[in-house]
Amino acid sequence: PRMDAVAEQGVKFTQMCSAAPICTPSRCNILTGRYAQRVGLPRVLFPKDTDGLTDREETMADVLKRGGYATCAVGKWHLGCCEEHMPTRHGFDHYFGLLYSNDMDPVHLYRDEEAIETEVDQAALTRRYTDEAIEFIEDRRDEPFFVYLAHTMPHIPLHVEEEFRGKSAGGTYGDTIECIDFHLGRILDKLDELGLSHDTLLIVTSDNGPWFEGSTGGLRGRKFECYEGGVRMPFVAQMPGAIPPGTVCEEPASFL
Repeated sequence: PRMDAVAEQGVKFTQMCSAAPICTPSRCNILTGRYAQRVGLPRVLFPKDTDGLTDREETMADVLKRGGYATCAVGKWHLGCCEEHMPTRHGFDHYFGLLYSNDMDPVHLYRDEEAIETEVDQAALTRRYTDEAIEFIEDRRDEPFFVYLAHTMPHIPLHVEEEFRGKSAGGTYGDTIECIDFHLGRILDKLDELGLSHDTLLIVTSDNGPWFEGSTGGLRGRKFECYEGGVRMPFVAQMPGAIPPGTVCEEPASFL
């Protein structure tokens, strides 16, 4: 319901495409605005890889930071784990999350550039990520801020808080979406409480299509495939006063 409310209060894109049907190149594209092949990240990275986002690239966070924004990345990074690849080396003042997918070993939780937990309760990640984003927003309420919140779920293996288990008709996968939606609502409510909703552009999307579970809305293909089911994304955004409520964009668009 909270994602739907964003669409109702803002814009829904029906032809929005990511630049890749897998995580690393798609996230590279989101943050740099460049095709991942040009950046040198055309495939999914693994913990033993030495490739990653280098200082030759400029991210959205780099640009916004120069413009006076406080910047924070929360959640799944997946753009390399060497020192030069860290979010804090690419325009983000702070980072809290997993450097890789949660099906890769090891699963370590990082704060900035330090692993703070080696045994991670993945069922609590959606809540903890949201707590981190809300705390950052509260601390930076009086200045421009940029929060890049990349939830680990619904990547497999699926984990969900007990209070959301069995809540949806879509099994554990659907339960993770209900959980994300609830915590998105917490962010929306906090922006309202702080009087920041009117001045905040909020975007909800994904990096690629579903894999084993989830719906592509009848489109051909899934994650890993370049058919539309792998790359056409749900994409809604709101910014009261700037985006008219109930806007629908049917023009082809891209994360680029």
